[in-house]
Amino acid sequence: MRTGDWLAKPAARIAATFEEPEPATRWMAAEYGKTHDQLHPPERIPLEERLATALDLLPRGIDVQWGEWLQRGRFITIGVICCPNRHISHPCPIHRPYRQTPLQ
Repeated sequence: MRTGDWLAKPAARIAATFEEPEPATRWMAAEYGKTHDQLHPPERIPLEERLATALDLLPRGIDVQWGEWLQRGRFITIGVICCPNRHISHPCPIHRPYRQTPLQ
């Protein structure tokens, strides 16, 4: 599944929405923090590096997806999907005024 395909899911599946990258990355960090003590093996990519990468990618309209194995064979995925999406033509599940994301 491509990350942008999440836009084809019902709007009820959306955990949060953001207009800017900074609040989106704060949300990702908070969600990640809820599971940090359950990571198995321990953190391979430092959170600071993940956040810096997300802050670079999101303003350019590139989705960010984190995945980690947890204890007892569980897996968590935390993602922010850009809408409109530069790779997928699905419409945004929540209708908002269109704002062009500048490409860099």
